[in-house]
Amino acid sequence: MTEFCNIMSQSENEIEVADGVFVRRRNFLIGGLSTIVLGGLMSPLPLRKVFAQSGALSYEQFLSLANPLAKSLVGDTTTEGQDQYLHSLAAIAAKIDSVPEPIAWNDSTQSFKPGTEIGFTPGGEGFTVLHWRMAPNTKIRLHRHDYGNVVTVGLGGDARVENYEIADENQDYIPGKTIKVRKTVDQQLTPGNINLVSLDRNYIHGFTAGPDGAHGLDITTRIRPKPDHGTPYLSVSNKATVEIRQIYEAEWEE
Repeated sequence: MTEFCNIMSQSENEIEVADGVFVRRRNFLIGGLSTIVLGGLMSPLPLRKVFAQSGALSYEQFLSLANPLAKSLVGDTTTEGQDQYLHSLAAIAAKIDSVPEPIAWNDSTQSFKPGTEIGFTPGGEGFTVLHWRMAPNTKIRLHRHDYGNVVTVGLGGDARVENYEIADENQDYIPGKTIKVRKTVDQQLTPGNINLVSLDRNYIHGFTAGPDGAHGLDITTRIRPKPDHGTPYLSVSNKATVEIRQIYEAEWEE
């Protein structure tokens, strides 16, 4: 296995995160020729070489590659910078085949009933790795991420993941106020599949576990100060008001 922590500068616009694996610092989403589709995920073209490595990654191998990569990209918090960061990290996270068990499991506090748990898995530098598991047919409520972005990777079972963005001009969190939201993603998260949340895209998400339950990782990177309010939860109407654009009425909850 290539030594993943061998890092050297190739040019001012690229870094080498592994032997022969170069990642651009800038100019990620500049056109179709600069990206490729890998397993349904848009990824920086140089990262295709990661997939030439010998199959899956252990959690330790993931960290040795992800920590320097994240450190090099996290400083650009623009929409495009977050895209590059998340897609680059996701291309590696999708190859994880084993994760150590958390020291302790705790109620996620994001469900109306017991059955969703979360535990901390150490080792991330600049990002936090949270291991989550959901009992069959349980839900994690739709909630907004407003200070950190997230790479979610499925490890087992399956879950439906829905993402939304606010479609109103007013972005303020006001409990009880009806707003319009746009559904941006509706997918089945299975082992190796990825769901991305930036502070500018897909920043509201929720999970519904399948009949066999689900578990996975949230790789979360804080890039803004944590606000004073708690986690904003969202209740969305069942029927779209504008079907073609997937616009729904919704309401913030305490």
